[in-house]
Amino acid sequence: MEIITPILTPFKNNGDIDKEALKTHVNNLITKGIDLIFLNGSTGLGPALSKDEKLSTLKTIYDITGKIIFQVGGLNINDVIELLKASKEFDIVGVASYSPFYFPRIPEKMLIKYFKTIEEYSPHPIYIYNYPLATGYDISAKTLEKFMDSKFVGIKDTNQDLSHSLEYKSLKNFKVYNGSDSLIYYSLLSLDGSVTAASNYLPEIVVKMKNLIQNGKLNEALELQKLIISILEISRKYGQLSSNYILVREFQGYNVGIPRGPIFPLEDEDVKALIQEINPLKDKIRKFSS
Repeated sequence: MEIITPILTPFKNNGDIDKEALKTHVNNLITKGIDLIFLNGSTGLGPALSKDEKLSTLKTIYDITGKIIFQVGGLNINDVIELLKASKEFDIVGVASYSPFYFPRIPEKMLIKYFKTIEEYSPHPIYIYNYPLATGYDISAKTLEKFMDSKFVGIKDTNQDLSHSLEYKSLKNFKVYNGSDSLIYYSLLSLDGSVTAASNYLPEIVVKMKNLIQNGKLNEALELQKLIISILEISRKYGQLSSNYILVREFQGYNVGIPRGPIFPLEDEDVKALIQEINPLKDKIRKFSS
């Protein structure tokens, strides 16, 4: 049962990655009990990072931890291959990739060839990143069966349907994680863990949920899930990806910079409104964190 944080990427006002803020954030997450860091995912604006920026984030946080799943996916297959080759220098948990996006109706054979190319060049175990809403392609368990072997070790299924994630449990020696913050509790109960963006700003709450479940205190754990859903319902109104940066500052007490366009920072009036709405929840969070 693992808690994996798809870490956000801090940016400076000039658009450069704020490496010191990234280090601060990773240190906090590891200290508070997060099991793994999922690097360059959607929460980290991975699809909007250049090849060099993706590698830069790996170099930056590797000084702190090797508990990393390095997301390398992209539309330029040469960049993907170069990132895989470069990752050989790092003793990390694995690499990951989403399916090619934007191009509609990609034949299954081409999708399989994409992941077989990753297999050919990867020096690490491989995790599939399935995000149908973002990529337009759902990598089903049946499709996976056609190409996976021992090098493919798990999947992050960003899906609101838990039964969809459960279908992958039919695959042998294969870890399954759901990527929805609304389903952390249920993912911890029925899968191998959760890849949860909420653990960026409430790591202690998510880790406590895991511990409560392990100790059989399911009702208490469910209350923590309800708390996270309350925060999600507020922050989604303003844009979840951009709100995450404010939520880290408000709940963890340090600055993680800003996002970068096309995921723009919240306007001042939205920041104020977001903070005003989440403030009543802070006492409850302190109570649960103690």
